Amino acid sequence: MSLGRIKNYIIENAQKEAEQIIKTAEAQFRAQVEITKLSLEKQHQEMLRTEEGRLNKDVKGTIVSLKRSYKMKLLEIKNRVLDDVLTRATEHIQSLPDKDYLALIGKWMANIPDHLEGELFVNAKDLKRITDAFIDTINKNRKTRICRNTTAIDIRGGFVLKTTYYEIDCTLDTLAKNLRTTLAPKLSDMLKLSYVEL
Repeated sequence: MSLGRIKNYIIENAQKEAEQIIKTAEAQFRAQVEITKLSLEKQHQEMLRTEEGRLNKDVKGTIVSLKRSYKMKLLEIKNRVLDDVLTRATEHIQSLPDKDYLALIGKWMANIPDHLEGELFVNAKDLKRITDAFIDTINKNRKTRICRNTTAIDIRGGFVLKTTYYEIDCTLDTLAKNLRTTLAPKLSDMLKLSYVEL
């Protein structure tokens, strides 16, 4: 098997694994949302019945207060679910075997325009994983060179490429933040209850 085929095989497997991680995280995410939604719907209905029976004079004030409380609980749950899913996904990527992790990093680096040169900054663990040989392999397919800086930065994984004029941030921290931004509205939509005006 040629080196190109091996490289393509590794990259394809890393991509498939990343896609599987995302699919698994989304499935877990949906399951947690459905369970939480059903529980909250039941709690919310019970709270409304109890309060409406006891407080005829102040029904509107009580309902408004309950809705606020309910929205806060939904927000807390949404944040907890997102944090949990993103933490597990990040930990999974961090714990990939070196071969798979490097294939993923290589794929991300392949997306960087090959006319950009700069210094690659990584965390302490990745200083050991991302070797000069790996960087040389990346540079073979580029018009300009990327060099690895030997000073570790405080990130969970991935890299920052500092060019002359700007930085390209491909850290797990930033990817998780961007994914959170994408998933937050979807989760909010999933948690809305049809019979409650929020």
